[in-house]
Amino acid sequence: MRIRKTNNLLKTEGRLPYLISSLTNIRYLTGFGGSYGYLVIGGRKNYFISDSRYQEYARKILPESVAFVLQEKDIFSTLKKIMGEMESGELYLEEHSLPLSSYNLMKKNLRGIKLIPGGDIVNDVRVVKDEKEIEVLREAVGITDTCFRHLLSIIKPGICEWDIAVEIEYFYRKNGCTKTSFDSIVASGAGSSMPHYVTSMEKKIAKGDPVLIDMGCVYQGYNSDLTRTVFVGTIEDRFMEMYNVVLSAQQKAVQSVKPGITTGKLDSVARTHISEAGYGDYFGHSLGHGVGMEVHEFPAVKPGGDIKLKKNSVITIEPGIYIPDYGGIRIEDMVCVRPGGYEVLTQSSREIIIL
Repeated sequence: MRIRKTNNLLKTEGRLPYLISSLTNIRYLTGFGGSYGYLVIGGRKNYFISDSRYQEYARKILPESVAFVLQEKDIFSTLKKIMGEMESGELYLEEHSLPLSSYNLMKKNLRGIKLIPGGDIVNDVRVVKDEKEIEVLREAVGITDTCFRHLLSIIKPGICEWDIAVEIEYFYRKNGCTKTSFDSIVASGAGSSMPHYVTSMEKKIAKGDPVLIDMGCVYQGYNSDLTRTVFVGTIEDRFMEMYNVVLSAQQKAVQSVKPGITTGKLDSVARTHISEAGYGDYFGHSLGHGVGMEVHEFPAVKPGGDIKLKKNSVITIEPGIYIPDYGGIRIEDMVCVRPGGYEVLTQSSREIIIL
């Protein structure tokens, strides 16, 4: 069904044949989960190219509408053979995932075939999730919420940031996940002022520290993403003020989610609130991003964004305040755009937690 929908869209827009090089998009369309392959959407016929390592596996899982083509020499000779079979002198290329080096090699080795930028139609299609995808995302989020509750029982003065990050990965793998969505961020004390802090193998958490935890898992091929900031032993008044500003900004943004709102307008809801509270200079990153088969996918929820949110898209809402050499606060949830507004998928507490 996904192949047919993509085929019809490409045919309507006059972009056939179309070469898909993103393994994530190939998995979305065919179910193929290997490390090497190309997919040619050809209108009347579709072709999946891979080498001998995946021949048996691919033939078993590919949809009937996709023919397996064994790459015996290199991708270029195989593509030439397919293009000859289709009697086509033009090939549209997926843009977002194709490196310039690969494009240059194609130009060199596919002489006589016109290579045309073809946009990113599969990425666009993936923005809108079906109900089965949303249910898998709920399950992934549920594991992450449970993991966060587990962490609350082990965070204490003296424990290393690294030990918490390792515990996150162990918990995920013990509960049916293949891996973390990204390297988990455990940022304590002044380190929490860096949005993409690198978790330390030596730094120990101290009483009075804020601990910012950004975590996600990959479950049945789909990602979760959650950030919470907790406090150890006590909380300073300044941190309490920052936390409440971030929480209010996040709540206002979440409540503004609905089909049709632009990503820029949604970003401005949270950003304006933080600025009016006097912290505008300390919120530098975008409000959020799409989540699905990749932890960062379309659309980007950023200042000036003109993309309108669509029903059944899933995004993060993650405002923050980061004061250099002092500390930071971020609260992140995954939100599904629904016909009447929104559904918050992540359920971990957003209230101030002092351990």
